[in-house]
Amino acid sequence: MSGVVIIGAGLTGLSAAWHMRQSALQPLVLEAEDRPGGACRTLERDGFSFDLTGHLLHLGREESRILLGRLGVLSRMRRHRRRAGIALAGAVTPYPIQIHTHKLPPAIRRECLLGFLEARLAGEPAETPATFAEWVTHRFGAGFARHFFFPYNSKLFCAAPETMSADWVGRYVPRPALADVVDGALGLFPAARAVGYNAAFLYPKVGGISMLPEALAAASGPVRYGAAVRRLHLGDRSLELECGEVLGFETLIATVSLRTLASITEDLPADAAAAAAALRAVGVVNVNLGVRGKAPRREHWLYVPEGRFPFYRVGIPSNHGSVAPDGCHTLSVEVSLPTGSPVPADLFDSCLAGLESLGLLRDRKDVETVAQERIDPAYVVFDAARPPAVAAIRDTYRRAGVILSGRWAEWKYSTMEDALWDGATAARRVAP
Repeated sequence: MSGVVIIGAGLTGLSAAWHMRQSALQPLVLEAEDRPGGACRTLERDGFSFDLTGHLLHLGREESRILLGRLGVLSRMRRHRRRAGIALAGAVTPYPIQIHTHKLPPAIRRECLLGFLEARLAGEPAETPATFAEWVTHRFGAGFARHFFFPYNSKLFCAAPETMSADWVGRYVPRPALADVVDGALGLFPAARAVGYNAAFLYPKVGGISMLPEALAAASGPVRYGAAVRRLHLGDRSLELECGEVLGFETLIATVSLRTLASITEDLPADAAAAAAALRAVGVVNVNLGVRGKAPRREHWLYVPEGRFPFYRVGIPSNHGSVAPDGCHTLSVEVSLPTGSPVPADLFDSCLAGLESLGLLRDRKDVETVAQERIDPAYVVFDAARPPAVAAIRDTYRRAGVILSGRWAEWKYSTMEDALWDGATAARRVAP
């Protein structure tokens, strides 16, 4: 019997292993793929490096820098100030839109500013907003809601804002003061002023983000690759691998999707199984293009809220990393689909058409290579059913010695830095 088994060699699982080994524990790390990283990995194609969607490291804790230094990766990264934009109504204005409406058409600018003022004059609501739609309207007004927050988040989460809760927004949605919004409408907001948790980020000087999980895996001890878990038995604390091998455990740290974990748990109580089935998520189809010529814009990424485009975001990773051959650039296109749903047959062509319409692709003949991947699940859908369902499932697994850790196992929204410290927290629960 193994003492501690970790399912998943993504950032959370690897961090848990690393922190446990600092306490002389030797966990067994199982990874279904043949390499570490999970969704935090890089594909190499024809001299291009493509991350699976935008993986930029936003640090808010000094401990993170210390950890990266100990892993030997901090010196291999470069710090960047965010250059992000919002493509709306034929214009591109800087992100966040709340303080940068000055480049938008006057009618939209007026509607956003007026709506924000009206929301402020209305004062705080008598009750805490129950939905994301109510939260946005009360916080930012009808104009910002109609032109950005509602259409963008509807595309990202494949859900109506009225069906979503607001318990995920936290630090992720900047909440500017009235003076900042007015300055933003007049083009007076200081360009050098940092706003939001992602105002700056680290990225490898050469190559893609795989450098981080690879370094963490090398420092975390051996990882058993190609070890997919077929079944989990809570009663006798054992798991069966696809190869047929059965392993026992005293403590299991699970970092895989909560829905996936529930589906392979043979003796999961009916109420917990029903709660897991009610959890909602979206997958992301990531269309990566290696393109000849200079990058069409200088932004690191663009948010695209308008429904006429199939994608919600387009990244230009070559603007912040050395990920393309000389004379070329990369584009990273992200499209949300309900988890498990089929990819539309015309998705690739519609993405190219959208890029052309935005001026991000001059000629399809310039595309040298394509790498299309799907991450599923990618984003949790926050709704009223989520908190009690996750709590009930977590308690069921906890009683059987299973610790849920990380973005997908805890069914939440979080960053790469969060993943590192989720793993550390799980390690402390095993070796306090």
